Amino acid sequence: MVFERQKEAFFAASSAQKQLVAASGTQYSCEVGSAKFYALCAFGGLLSCGLTHTAVVPLDLVKCRIQVDPDKFKNLGNGFKVSIKEGGMKALTLGWAPTLVGYSMQGIGKFGFYEAFKNLYSGLLGEENAYLYR
Repeated sequence: MVFERQKEAFFAASSAQKQLVAASGTQYSCEVGSAKFYALCAFGGLLSCGLTHTAVVPLDLVKCRIQVDPDKFKNLGNGFKVSIKEGGMKALTLGWAPTLVGYSMQGIGKFGFYEAFKNLYSGLLGEENAYLYR
């Protein structure tokens, strides 16, 4: 009995929210579980993983150079200075393309497939079990 009341309140609230969003007309909405929803999740993963990891490439390059040759690259600031002096700003961008592609693919998988499998498995469990074990 308690579960039924909780479940009704949960689903009533979510349907009320959907009606409010649909009624407002000004707020962008995308139906959960649609192909557009999964595409947007995948695109969000591409941006969040690909761009953030690519932005850290210069720091990672200097860190690796410090590990390989600690006598030449004494600390982080010195590592940046020596790297730029020897190869220009371009020396800090080595490896950005594979990093961007690889982590973008990882983000697509993490964000897009997570939502797809979450909906698939909650559907296999049934509505009551999906609610209880969410």
